[in-house]
Amino acid sequence: MRGAFLKLIALTLAVAPLAAGSAQAYCMFGCDPTEDHAKQIFENLLKQRFDKPGKVLEFKQTMSERLEMHATGEKGYEIFFNARVQFPDGANLDCKPDDAGKFKDGCSPSKHYVTAPRSADPKGKQYVAPGETVTFDEEYRFYEDPKGWKGPDGNVYSQ
Repeated sequence: MRGAFLKLIALTLAVAPLAAGSAQAYCMFGCDPTEDHAKQIFENLLKQRFDKPGKVLEFKQTMSERLEMHATGEKGYEIFFNARVQFPDGANLDCKPDDAGKFKDGCSPSKHYVTAPRSADPKGKQYVAPGETVTFDEEYRFYEDPKGWKGPDGNVYSQ
């Protein structure tokens, strides 16, 4: 009985790549997005959000989970993380508040920093003083793609 079961497993493993797409066949045993993928996305989005370079001092995944959208059957994956970024030259210096603490139009007074677009994002650019270190507490949602996982930066990541 045990031998028949092992043969069935071996046959399944041999036939599965033929039935699934090549990316799925290669990743049949778990090619989920990784912390390195999330960090790459973070670095990509950081460059879009701030006009001066920041130095990532710390990036740590805190949690992850698989998702399935019940209405569409689409598969997803979320990675939650914390990051600290130092801006030696500051960022978005044109948004520095005036002496009365008022911000220009298009600039946000919010100290809640995010990179991924969401409905709760601070609206407008955010000023970061030179030398300041900013903390991020975020999550990125990936969507299954035939070539891997599509991240919030629009790129597809695979193993």
